[in-house]
Amino acid sequence: MTNKQKELLAFSEKIQQGVQKAVRKLVEARAASNKDLVIGDLKGHAHRVPAKDLLRSSK
Repeated sequence: MTNKQKELLAFSEKIQQGVQKAVRKLVEARAASNKDLVIGDLKGHAHRVPAKDLLRSSK
């Protein structure tokens, strides 16, 4: 693996961690307000799910 590839991999991992943190924060905020979130499944269908359920399933 070249130095450039290592840098890109490290950058990609940082972005993924940031996105995960942002999504977690969003779910926690929506759960605190008793709100729902719309999520997509693997087939591309949208589903409305209570944020509290998502928070419970992610622990």
